[in-house]
Amino acid sequence: MIGIVILNYETWDVTLQCMESIMEAENEEMIRIYLVDNASTRKKPKEIDRFIEQHSVTYIEAAENRGYAAGNNLGICRALEDQCTYVLITNNDIRFRSAAIHRMKQLLESSDRIGIVGPQVVGLDGIHQPSVAMYRTGIREIFHFYTGLRCFHRKAMRGYQGMDQDAGGQYPVYHVSGCCFLMNRKAAETLYPLDENTFLYDEELIIGIRMEQAGLQTWYCGTAVVEHHHGYTTQKNSAFMQKCIRESEQYYCREYLQANKIILYILFGYRKILQNIRIWFKEN
Repeated sequence: MIGIVILNYETWDVTLQCMESIMEAENEEMIRIYLVDNASTRKKPKEIDRFIEQHSVTYIEAAENRGYAAGNNLGICRALEDQCTYVLITNNDIRFRSAAIHRMKQLLESSDRIGIVGPQVVGLDGIHQPSVAMYRTGIREIFHFYTGLRCFHRKAMRGYQGMDQDAGGQYPVYHVSGCCFLMNRKAAETLYPLDENTFLYDEELIIGIRMEQAGLQTWYCGTAVVEHHHGYTTQKNSAFMQKCIRESEQYYCREYLQANKIILYILFGYRKILQNIRIWFKEN
């Protein structure tokens, strides 16, 4: 059985479309959805209740919204308790194309060393999007690829993101996008609980390091295709999004890269300046 954890916050209509795409794309007998509501203020609509009644869905209500990792941990816990052999984590703004989950599962089953498989992610236009990192994200990579310096490192960035690889191929990577990935039970038990010290962003960077420490591989499966309908929730609150980026980056660099205070100060100052520039342009 594949347990599929979907985290919802406010955007019930988006979540319903995600669940419908799963039922259309896969054999319903092999899956169970764990729908986790992250303390939405909007009441669960009747359409969601109807879907839950008609399909294999376990509904979980979080007492409070403590972010991506904490919300997904609720679903992972239930899936493991229910003896799911595989656990899939997906954003609610993902739409699954035919047999995407099945193809990820096939690749997972091909080797005991593989613990996570991520799909090919495309946009609404069908164009392949960056969804992997080919190697560990250290301090150099953060400065080169996650700041304005990326303008001077475009070729290296393509290599880091695997954009020079075959989009339809299968190959090992360091980590895949947190928007959608499938774990076998061994990887799920290794990673559970996900580190809850980030509210949003950088979760996949942490997962990559923890997978490496456990001696488990992460692979990309280009034949499994999902569409990412980006940022329904975060687009509505840009200031909050920027705050999450700053705090997650500081935590990752401090706790997982052991960055010194000077590096942390520079990164924090850079993010703050960017936010102030955005605010100025918005107000003028």
